[in-house]
Amino acid sequence: MAIDPQTPILVGVGQIVRHWDGQDIDDAPSPLGLQLAAAERALADSGAGEALRQMIDGVVVVRANHDSIEGVRHPFGRCANPPVTLAAGLGIGDARCIYSVVGGDQPQALVNEAAEAIFAGDAKAILLAGSEAIATMKQALKARLTLDWSYSVDGPWEDRGLGPSLLTDYERVNGLGMPTQTYPAFEQALRARLGLDRPGYVALMSELWEGFSDVAAMNPYSQFPQSRSRDFLATPGDGNYPIAEPYLKWHVAQDAVNQGAAVILTSVGTARQAGIDPAKWVYLHGYAAVKDRPVLERPDLSRSRAIEAALRDALAMAGKTARGIEQLDLYSCFPCVVLLAAEVLGVDWRHTPCTVTGGLPFFGGAGNNYSMHAIATMAERLRASPGQFGLVLANGGFLSKEAAGVYSTEPVEGWQPRRDDGGQRAIDNAPAPTLLAETTDAVIDSYTVTWKKGQPSRGYVIASNETGRMLARVRTGHRATLASLAEQDAIGRSVRIVHEKGVNFVEPAGRLGEPPPAAGRAAGLPARRFTHVLVERRGHVLEVTLNRPEAMNALFSAAHFELHEIWDDFERDPDLWVAIVTGAGDRAFCSGNDLKVTAKGGDMSIPPSGFAGLCSRFDRTKPVIAAVNGVAMGGGLEIVLACDLAVATASVRFALPEVKVGLYAAAGGVQRLTRQIGRKAAMELILTGRHFGAAEARELGVINDAVEGDAMDAARALAERLLENSPSAIRASKEALNTLENLESLEEALAANSRIFGRLMRTRDFREGVSAFAAKRKPEWSGS
Repeated sequence: MAIDPQTPILVGVGQIVRHWDGQDIDDAPSPLGLQLAAAERALADSGAGEALRQMIDGVVVVRANHDSIEGVRHPFGRCANPPVTLAAGLGIGDARCIYSVVGGDQPQALVNEAAEAIFAGDAKAILLAGSEAIATMKQALKARLTLDWSYSVDGPWEDRGLGPSLLTDYERVNGLGMPTQTYPAFEQALRARLGLDRPGYVALMSELWEGFSDVAAMNPYSQFPQSRSRDFLATPGDGNYPIAEPYLKWHVAQDAVNQGAAVILTSVGTARQAGIDPAKWVYLHGYAAVKDRPVLERPDLSRSRAIEAALRDALAMAGKTARGIEQLDLYSCFPCVVLLAAEVLGVDWRHTPCTVTGGLPFFGGAGNNYSMHAIATMAERLRASPGQFGLVLANGGFLSKEAAGVYSTEPVEGWQPRRDDGGQRAIDNAPAPTLLAETTDAVIDSYTVTWKKGQPSRGYVIASNETGRMLARVRTGHRATLASLAEQDAIGRSVRIVHEKGVNFVEPAGRLGEPPPAAGRAAGLPARRFTHVLVERRGHVLEVTLNRPEAMNALFSAAHFELHEIWDDFERDPDLWVAIVTGAGDRAFCSGNDLKVTAKGGDMSIPPSGFAGLCSRFDRTKPVIAAVNGVAMGGGLEIVLACDLAVATASVRFALPEVKVGLYAAAGGVQRLTRQIGRKAAMELILTGRHFGAAEARELGVINDAVEGDAMDAARALAERLLENSPSAIRASKEALNTLENLESLEEALAANSRIFGRLMRTRDFREGVSAFAAKRKPEWSGS
């Protein structure tokens, strides 16, 4: 067979893994060190390393993880010019140097590009390399070690940057983001199409990954070389905690790796000139690279048109079908990528291994460079089995960019670069769903809830109706809504989506304090459950009861987040005009922070609205009354101070006792008490931690009244008096007071009054108040 001497071939591959123990700082792996080691191994692998070194006129480095996110911190510095620095370290002089764009597709995409450049005569030999040392970085930061990764050599280079954004503004603002937030959209849609319930799909993912972990356990370059059973992979635990519905830790790529890989391409003619043994040559028989539309512009989230096109086109160029492929490495950052690719190929993954490395969760998620390891391993396997064919699928973004390559030691006659991009044109020209930004009802097609430190952190739904598709997120810190979303399979359930200020939000089932409405065309989300707080709606009044009487109504993280969600909903509900907060039982209103939970090292996180979801909430426009039915200590008194009005049972005691235990009233107690009663009086209470009674609290102005009877009855009576007035005027008054507190200047606050009053004049309540006064009748307030 006559082979064109310009035919591109792989002639050298190299890999390295380091299992650093975090002790010897001089032995700590670095990104540059791993690249150099892998490149030297690739040169040696060719069998003609020194001759080949002199012929390399192209050096391309795959973009590192720490350079792939805008604004990310570089704790140990960063190399300012990775490809030139690598070339200098290898003794390579005059070479075109490139730093790639972001994406896991890049190793294969760069092989495709290098093959074309070599065939065209634009380069004699090209080195592709990449590395990650994230494991080193994490260990060093934990041990407070200082490393220096800033070494750099200057020279001409091409920095391809981050590339175009793979998420639209609509997608980002409404809930999509990091891969663990976004891939569940595909995973859940695929689960629905396969007709599996949640446990069934977790079992499927775990069975798939069990086989991958077995391959990784035998790979000398694996970062996590251990077989993991499907039972372990499917079971939540300390070593396999929830990441995002439906994933546990070991279902996703693990990035804490110290790995490097490199491959060298040249032409047949140059390889002969360098004296490289033909047994080392691996031919690229077919290749393709395809980009998909943004996530929500894809008509079917349970499939990937880019994967379909890349695999189809690469195989067609090679003149092969999937049955003619003996070795596979399908990108494996998340299970759906493997499952979708295997489906396209018609491969039974239960009987046909789909990885040569062990995959990103077990071999290691070496950032954008993972598939360089797959290509290197594939070349070694194909050399060991001459005549076999192997296929590598590399995936970037959010199933956004796919690159595929078909390899073999079998020579290629008449190699030509690919010409047809019909698959890309078909994707570019296909119709896309209409994306909605409006308040509407829809049915959930896909969703996820992400977890952080064992607590639900974020969530979104992708839903559709006859008009189009919507992405909507759960409001920040609304753990009860997140829990209701995660409680049952949400796919196929109806959901109310509310559009506010450019963002789509998931509306919880039922109004605050009411059961969810009866199911319509599809069952809705389960009702929210508040474990530590009781909520009752009484007309226009919301009654909120701190419900931990066994702990003197002391609060901790879970209660703070429940209250955060409750106060958010109170502010947004047009039918709620006044709120009352009290404590369960007759011993305590709130005794402050639960120090027992703190002492046990429990969850210490606080929502953005602060203690009780109230103390850092500075934009409230509806009055909250504190019904102080028992002791109000520390954070309990800070809640009282944060409320607009307060009544207390005559026997209750107050204090800011934090100084007695080495703390201070950090939830606004110091500032609010000083503002409300004056500096000298406040300083005495703050610095001594002295207890004081209800009568003194009334004299100081901490509360409005001290009553002999039930504080809740007095608070309800006060709320009824407020309800006699215009809720719109009350909100305007609150806004004006907020402005004063924010600006801390009477002059500036008064300047804002014209704006606030102007809005009030446009309300129905303003017109109703004037009309009722003129007619000498009782006004009928609407709250609008």
